[in-house]
Amino acid sequence: MTLTKMKECPNHAGSFDCTPFCRICEGNQEYESNGYLPCNRFGHCGTNVEEDIWHEEMGFCMPCQEMYFNQKLNPYTLEEEEGWGDDEV
Repeated sequence: MTLTKMKECPNHAGSFDCTPFCRICEGNQEYESNGYLPCNRFGHCGTNVEEDIWHEEMGFCMPCQEMYFNQKLNPYTLEEEEGWGDDEV
């Protein structure tokens, strides 16, 4: 018998404004931890990330985190847009 540990959903950090659309806890404020969380580019990436890395990388897997900080992702939609945020001259 394997025991799973219930953890507070990191998307809400203790606030009780969760919705049923949360990919992690589905509105329950807590989730059963298996050691992995989905990349925040849900629908684009599909990668599960180790919880420690998820917290360090703002919820992204490493490739998505690199695209985000290299301004290749629109920060509002997380859609890939080369050079998003470049200043027009």
